[in-house]
Amino acid sequence: MLEEYPKEITLPDGFICILRPMTRDDQDALYRFFISLPEEDRRYLRNDATNRILIEKWCRNLNHDKVLPILAEHENRILANATLHRETFGWGMHIGEIRITVAADFQQRGLGSLLLEELSRLALKFNLDKLCAKVIASRTYVTRAFEKNGFVREATLKNFVKILYGKNYEDIAVLVKDLNQTSV
Repeated sequence: MLEEYPKEITLPDGFICILRPMTRDDQDALYRFFISLPEEDRRYLRNDATNRILIEKWCRNLNHDKVLPILAEHENRILANATLHRETFGWGMHIGEIRITVAADFQQRGLGSLLLEELSRLALKFNLDKLCAKVIASRTYVTRAFEKNGFVREATLKNFVKILYGKNYEDIAVLVKDLNQTSV
C-alpha cells in the first residue's frame, strides 16, 4: 500500500510538494517542524511536540498498523504532518482517527484538505468504515475543512480540554466521516 509513495501533489495555488510516510530518519526535520509552529498552533496539539525525546520516540517506534504518519515536504522541509490512527483489536477496529498539523505559512492553502483526502483514501484501503477527528470547536476554519471533505459534526463536548500553556478550557467538535456513504 505504501509503495505508491513518495508522490507529488499540487496545491490549488500551483505549489508542488511531496507526500511520503514518515521514517525513523525524520526525527530532526519533524522536531524542526513542530518547534517552528507558532505558539498559538502548538497550544492546540495533544502532545508537547517541542519535546525532542517525544519526537525521537515517535520516529523510533513506528508501527504503520497502529499509526500511519504521512508527511508533506518541499526541499527537505516538512510542511505538514498527517496521521491515521487505527485500533488493531476490539470494537474500534473499523474506525480511524485523523490528526493533521500544517505549518503556519501553508494553512488555508488547501494542503490540509488534500491530506484529508489522502488519509480518507488510505483508510478505505485499510478497510475502515469510519473516520473520526476531534477538533477545537473555536477553530472554525479547521472544522469547515473537515466538513467540506464529508465529515459531519456528531457532537460538541463542552469545556472538554484544557489548552496547553493555559488555564482555559475549550469545546471539542467530534467530526465523523462514514466512508461507506461517501466517495473519496
